[in-house]
Amino acid sequence: MRPFRLTVSLLALSLGLGLLLTAADPAWAAKSKQKHKDKDQPVSLTADRVVQDRDLSTVTASGHVELDQAGRILLADNISYNMKQDVIIATGNISLTEADGEVTFADYMELTGDMKDAAAHSLRTRMIDDSTFTARQGRRVDAERTVMNDATYTACRPCAEHPEKPPLWQVNADTITHDTQRHLIEYQDAWFTFDDVPIFYTPYLSHADPTVKRESGILPPSIINNNVLGTSVRMPYFQVVSPNEDITLTPMLTSKQGEQLDVLDRERTIDGESKINFSVANMSAGGVTGTEPTGWHINALAQYDLDSTWRVGYQLQRASDIYYLQDFNYRVTDPYLTSKGYLEGFGYRSYASLTAYSFQNLTDTSSYYYLSPLTRNEPLALPVLTYSYVGDPSRYGGYWSFDGQSAAITRQGGGTNSRRVNTQTAWNLATTTSDGEVIKFSTSMRLDAYDSSNVFSTTSGETDVARGIPQIAIDWRYPLANVGTASSQTLTPIVVASATPYGGNSSKIPNEDSLDFELDDVNIFSPDPYLGYDHIFTGPRVAYGGEYAVTSRGMPAFDALVAQSYQAHADSNFIVGDGMDQNLSDIVGRLNVTPSQNFGVSYRYRLNKDDYVLRRSEITANVGPRPFNVQETYVFYDKLSANSPFNAREQMITTLSAQVSRYWSTQIYNTENLGYDVGPLQTGARLIYDDECFQFMIDGGDNHTVATTAVNGTYLMLRFVFKTLSQFPVSLM
Repeated sequence: MRPFRLTVSLLALSLGLGLLLTAADPAWAAKSKQKHKDKDQPVSLTADRVVQDRDLSTVTASGHVELDQAGRILLADNISYNMKQDVIIATGNISLTEADGEVTFADYMELTGDMKDAAAHSLRTRMIDDSTFTARQGRRVDAERTVMNDATYTACRPCAEHPEKPPLWQVNADTITHDTQRHLIEYQDAWFTFDDVPIFYTPYLSHADPTVKRESGILPPSIINNNVLGTSVRMPYFQVVSPNEDITLTPMLTSKQGEQLDVLDRERTIDGESKINFSVANMSAGGVTGTEPTGWHINALAQYDLDSTWRVGYQLQRASDIYYLQDFNYRVTDPYLTSKGYLEGFGYRSYASLTAYSFQNLTDTSSYYYLSPLTRNEPLALPVLTYSYVGDPSRYGGYWSFDGQSAAITRQGGGTNSRRVNTQTAWNLATTTSDGEVIKFSTSMRLDAYDSSNVFSTTSGETDVARGIPQIAIDWRYPLANVGTASSQTLTPIVVASATPYGGNSSKIPNEDSLDFELDDVNIFSPDPYLGYDHIFTGPRVAYGGEYAVTSRGMPAFDALVAQSYQAHADSNFIVGDGMDQNLSDIVGRLNVTPSQNFGVSYRYRLNKDDYVLRRSEITANVGPRPFNVQETYVFYDKLSANSPFNAREQMITTLSAQVSRYWSTQIYNTENLGYDVGPLQTGARLIYDDECFQFMIDGGDNHTVATTAVNGTYLMLRFVFKTLSQFPVSLM
């Protein structure tokens, strides 16, 4: 092989019908300048043989020809350049690789010297997302548009066993045009085929090329069915407002109700982002108790950095009534909506925030008979001030900390109102002795003040109360390790002791944030197991237990913890049956066993201290590899007491997943009530097909937890995804 170097400004080799990247964004101008600059770059030509004919003014290269210019590489069997006619001809096994990885193959290619016009036969282009074009012939016009005749487009790879077979799906068109300036692919007289069977015809179709991440246009429709709306069709339209903002407008037509318009606005800047979703609907047909003639909802989130320390944000969630969101198939995870606004700052070792909260219940509050009428209405918390500080440790490891919060809570519909200030100042010391004992010591002072009204149902007067509660706590742990060549074992006895004076929980202090408590393996070693500020644990208390862990270089692992606590006098603030309503608490623990990648069990429990009967049990097991996997979750919560409004809860959640083949998988899932009101809660199955170009999913079953006034309990959903092209979700019931 004899290398030959040729520098010709005419050979700006963006050869062939490669779909050039000229992104439709503010960087386009710079990329356009770079493209013209590339045309003047020297061309490196390597071939087995190079012949220059001065009489005919031609340069011919043959045998393993390779042309390289500005990262663009052309391979061919033969290349000829006619300088008089200004024509470049390439033949035989042509491939052109662009700098971004896009490759064009052809049997024959003819181009003008300035590369603005070109023609090719039997071409195939693999784009940067692995989608491909094929065409009987094509031409390039003004270096901006590639026009392909008798062409196809698909994202499917050829079948490895039978490459001659057509792909799973493709678009066949008389003409396909790729406009590299607008980054648009257009089809004329196109048939969409699936498994070589024509499915539908369209005289015109267009979509963005792979270089475009977002493009304005109509998105695939979705179909929804339920007993409130009937049959409904959503037709979203996506509009790119700017490089950092877009809007999706989704009108909906229903057969039982009126019309709905959903608007989603998204914006992201260098300082933050926002997402605003709101809708309005004509609900004049009624059909749901409590539904207003005009329904609406809003769900907005935003967060922005003001500087390196401070940021501001908000969350706004509201709906016209408690049924609107589930009627229109919006995902609702909580039985209430939360709105808040906040300003927060992050210092070197400190944190501060100013927050406001508002709530909207999505359930009938009259059913909460176990709540006091004074606390049943939705609260407005404005303002809520929070400040935390952790000082630098001294040379001996001691440091100061401070936590404070101030809140004003009001209820518009009548009920308990309160204004409070809560502070805790503490000195902490953490040390490790020479023989490995880990000791944490802290002493703190709680100073709280409350100004409340309507605390009692028998009076509406105001009450003022203040308290100062000192606390001392010590956390002792002694890890005993046995380290082997391939594994290690650690046994850690744990003792946590704390003490505060009695009498810190006055009946004049409303309990707003300490209602939800249950003893478990997470909070038992906390000096104050309560999560909120209003109620605190008083009196001496000691928690004791141990943890045993086995780790190895391989997969097997084991971790177990068991603990119990003792208090000198039972705290009447604890609910009967929650595990800490007596001197000696229930026994809590956890167990995690992972002997291999195909098997794992996680178990959390609470045992009655008197008869060792389970009061809470949570077991999660994962058995089997991906081809056949079973996930089993068992949950049991015993009834707290004979007078508790909550019955015992016992449920079993089973999910069976099977990878039937390379592309086919299935899931069968079931949630069953085993205790009170025994029966299925949700039962269903999914069948999924997923390959490199197509995804199909069918999901159907019965949901017995949905209210009869809302959507149907029976559901059947289909989803077709033609990757790089479109997707079609359909809800049949």
